[in-house]
Amino acid sequence: MTRATTDTGTAVVVGGSLTGLAAAIALARIGLHVTVVEQTRGFERGGTGLGVDRALLAEVTGSDPRVENDGLPSLPVVITSRETSTWYAIRRWLLTLAARTAGVEFREGVRVESITQDDAHVTLHTTAGALSADIAVGADGYRSILRGAVDPQRPHARYGGFVIWRSLVDESILSPPFAHDPALATRNRDPRVARIVAYAVPGSGGSIEPGRRQITFAWYDASRTAWLAAEGYLSGTEVTRSIPPEAIDATLRESLRRAANDAWRGFVRDVVLAAPEAETLFGTPLAEYRPNRLANGRIAIIGDAAHVASPMVGHGLALGWIDAHALAQAIRSTGKPGAAALAYYEQLRLRDVRDHVAESMAATQAMLSAVA
Repeated sequence: MTRATTDTGTAVVVGGSLTGLAAAIALARIGLHVTVVEQTRGFERGGTGLGVDRALLAEVTGSDPRVENDGLPSLPVVITSRETSTWYAIRRWLLTLAARTAGVEFREGVRVESITQDDAHVTLHTTAGALSADIAVGADGYRSILRGAVDPQRPHARYGGFVIWRSLVDESILSPPFAHDPALATRNRDPRVARIVAYAVPGSGGSIEPGRRQITFAWYDASRTAWLAAEGYLSGTEVTRSIPPEAIDATLRESLRRAANDAWRGFVRDVVLAAPEAETLFGTPLAEYRPNRLANGRIAIIGDAAHVASPMVGHGLALGWIDAHALAQAIRSTGKPGAAALAYYEQLRLRDVRDHVAESMAATQAMLSAVA
């Protein structure tokens, strides 16, 4: 059980995914009572693999995911040139830790509809009623509602020119099984297959044994912009939603199959072609957002709500956890949660995250130019 050392106030964290849960734990560790509101229930269908920095996660949460800790299992990772895990595994670990952290309350199925603030409090008006606190923290992803409260002139992330097809595929269904640690990153001048990255992550049960793991991939497709707009995944330059597996019909599946067959052979083609058959393929229109601010009064944004970059430049999850750590540091330094603390948080983080997104935008434009 993680126990707070002081009683310093209250916070509402909007978004119960990887950044929001880490932030809630970090804020509870410095004495805040934190209510996390998440609009979904349970685990969303989909998910993918991603790089994870377990040392950073230990620093933010105060619990080391590299070892079993008082009944909390270690976080499974595949270790090659970096540590990789899955969204499911990381969220499961964070949810378990949050449940045993004093001062963290988790509420599912709660959607924020509007937000107001005054000199003393911030109030979130939700489908479950009003919630008031000293501060509100938006960790609600790249379609963040709280971003609009922080910067009303720039509330939306902009489409970056690609849809990224993603999946997790069990190694056991691939034939023949791979005797090596699969990891690759390739580029192509064909806009349909501009880039693909693939690597191994733990299996659904946490196994890291070759043959019982999963392969994750991210396939950058620059040929679908008109289709995205026609199907309602884009509204102008705003990304409105992701493409779930059930939206990938026979026509789209066959189009993707042809592109994969034209572009790749061997391991990568086998993995990509297995994903639609396993009904694990989904799409994410690439979004980018370079912030001008991270806080407004008693409202702050962190992670993908604050800065959205292409996975191509990496470190997106780590940057969200660094935001959470800086937010807790700012509150500890100023003595209480409020506008002064959030202004200090913005001072700590804004330049670094703007630089990161600028790097992403340059990389995206370079790749688009290469396939034009």
